Amino acid sequence: MKFRNLLAVAAIACIVPFLISCDDDATSSANSENDVETVVRDSVIIRDSVVIRDSIVIRDSVIFRDSVRVVDSLNVMDSVHVKDSIRVVDSVQVRDSVQVRDSIRIIDSVLVTDSALVSDTAVVADTLSALEKNNQYVRESEVTAFTSLKTVIDNLAEGEKIIAMLRHAERGDDYTTTGPLNDNGVQQALSVGEKLQGDWDIYFAASPSTRTHQTCHNIAKGRGQADTLADTLEFLGGTWFVKDTVAYNQYKSDHNGSWNVTTKWLYEGSYADAFYDVAARSTEYLDDNIIPAFERSGKNVGIFISHDLLIIPVVAYFSNNSIDMKYYTTKKWLNYLAGFAVILKPDGTRRFYAVKGLDAGTMKKE
Repeated sequence: MKFRNLLAVAAIACIVPFLISCDDDATSSANSENDVETVVRDSVIIRDSVVIRDSIVIRDSVIFRDSVRVVDSLNVMDSVHVKDSIRVVDSVQVRDSVQVRDSIRIIDSVLVTDSALVSDTAVVADTLSALEKNNQYVRESEVTAFTSLKTVIDNLAEGEKIIAMLRHAERGDDYTTTGPLNDNGVQQALSVGEKLQGDWDIYFAASPSTRTHQTCHNIAKGRGQADTLADTLEFLGGTWFVKDTVAYNQYKSDHNGSWNVTTKWLYEGSYADAFYDVAARSTEYLDDNIIPAFERSGKNVGIFISHDLLIIPVVAYFSNNSIDMKYYTTKKWLNYLAGFAVILKPDGTRRFYAVKGLDAGTMKKE
């Protein structure tokens, strides 16, 4: 019995250290697992660690959010989650830096507005063809001076038609649309009518102004017609060649009025941002307005009475700037009852003239 007890004590003595050793190993193992978990859970979390904010004045351009986030040891969540990583906001924005008004305008870097848009000019193939024909004519132009309107009409060939667009006769001091001709202006218009007596079947058109209608009436009266009611055409008034009214008005205010600004634009290219291209705009004016209105009349002579600022650009264009109307230096300006004429030939071609109803096509205005 004592021997058995001794064996039991001996066995226990051997087993207890072993069990203690195993417990230490287990504890060590547990501690190791806890150590790994701590490393993964606490020390490898990278949050917003590569966020670059305003470091090189780049805003929102290379933002990495939660880019290497590791949770729960081997559970990798959003490990390569890149949010807005190549989002570039306003970083290459170009605003008005290479802005050429209405031609190669760049706004907000890649947004091109009106880059190939030529407003109201040469959009239809027929207009482009007419523009090229007109430009070819101007390059070979023989228009270097004003020719008598009577001479041009008297020399019309068989089947030819003519449109003449003239400035109204002399007015008084009233510049408004209701301002009438003065007595001298009435006589001027009567004298032009006397020169145009004959079998011509003339179509008359005028702007909405009183003085243009009075000019038509007195030309007709000078021809021997009892009375004439001219058609009112809105496009014979206004500012057809002005593209930017605000800029134009500012230039007028800063540079002594519309006569200076308009002629310096035509002869030197100044203030060009306020105006349309003279060649394209002149062609459009003829093809879309003047000629269609004349053709609807069914007549072979058309007299269109308008205003100087609408006529001078066309005269300058047709004469390739060879006629001196440089008011800004010479004080020369378009005379009353002067303007341009277009001969429409049966084969579809055209011939252009600078024409005068009075003795001179220009006047010197101080």
